[in-house]
Amino acid sequence: MTILVTGATGFIGRHLVKRLITAGEHVKAFVRPSANAVWLDALGVEIVRGDIGDADAVARAADTCKVMFHLAATTESSGLLSRHDVQVANIQGAENVTRAALQAGIERLVFCSSVAVYGRIAKNRLIDESTETDPDSPYGESKVLGEQIVLSARRSHGLPVVVARISTVWGPGTTSWLGLFRSIAAGQFRLIGEGRNYHHIADVSDVVEGLLLCGSVKGVEGRTYLLAGNEPVQLRRLVEMIGEEVGTTRFPANLPAAPLHVYRALDRMAVAVIGRQLPRADRLALFLGDRRFDSGRARQELGYVPEIATKDTIHRMVEWFLAEGHLSRLG
Repeated sequence: MTILVTGATGFIGRHLVKRLITAGEHVKAFVRPSANAVWLDALGVEIVRGDIGDADAVARAADTCKVMFHLAATTESSGLLSRHDVQVANIQGAENVTRAALQAGIERLVFCSSVAVYGRIAKNRLIDESTETDPDSPYGESKVLGEQIVLSARRSHGLPVVVARISTVWGPGTTSWLGLFRSIAAGQFRLIGEGRNYHHIADVSDVVEGLLLCGSVKGVEGRTYLLAGNEPVQLRRLVEMIGEEVGTTRFPANLPAAPLHVYRALDRMAVAVIGRQLPRADRLALFLGDRRFDSGRARQELGYVPEIATKDTIHRMVEWFLAEGHLSRLG
């Protein structure tokens, strides 16, 4: 059986491809023309180069495949890309993948979405698949629209799709949060507010297992599943766990949170009026976001059981940072 993975050179995509190869599957990777795919060659992966916005290229990649994991997406939220830029990449990509899957007779399409569809979450609220979507970023908006595209095709054409809403993913292989780890290791990180807000981090290995279940469990076509981690952790404890791992206990005094609330309000206005986020607005969620997710549906219907504790995920990340030379200052 041939399995197609779009976004194969991304963080989750790399781990998914390696897991599929380990399982003995024949994997076809759809990657950008400029992507470094040497490691894919070494694994024996069939490489197809093209742009996710090119319908013909996506159709060629999907041909002869039975299962398709669509992870390719633009996640840029620094304010450099507009709503239009993000939507061209993500919404057009969803449309092209949908058409290609129908044309190729794909037996299962796993559409990878994100908890960004929920936007800002009220404190102390447990989120599940039935919670209303209210995205507050161009990326979140594009994921809502992408979900609508694939689920509409399910209703109208019987597309065998499963939607996976993925929470924040950590693990070896990503540098997205390297700045946080470095600042904590240097004793320079300062909490803004009391740090009592929760984060629900998923280990990339757990997420990959969840995606495999989305792609293989029978009779769940048309369903949406929330793939979160082992347990939610308060920000203060999260910072302490990173500090314990990198060997520092130096934490300067907290800063007040009020200015961030003002900045967040301005950011929501910027998204609404000009379709762009303010610079670094995506990092506001670290201090202001309260994210706790219920993966009960995935557990009951798919057998999804995230096993890796956040502390162990942090250990794996730090070991990788050190091995790659990304983190050189400890304590």
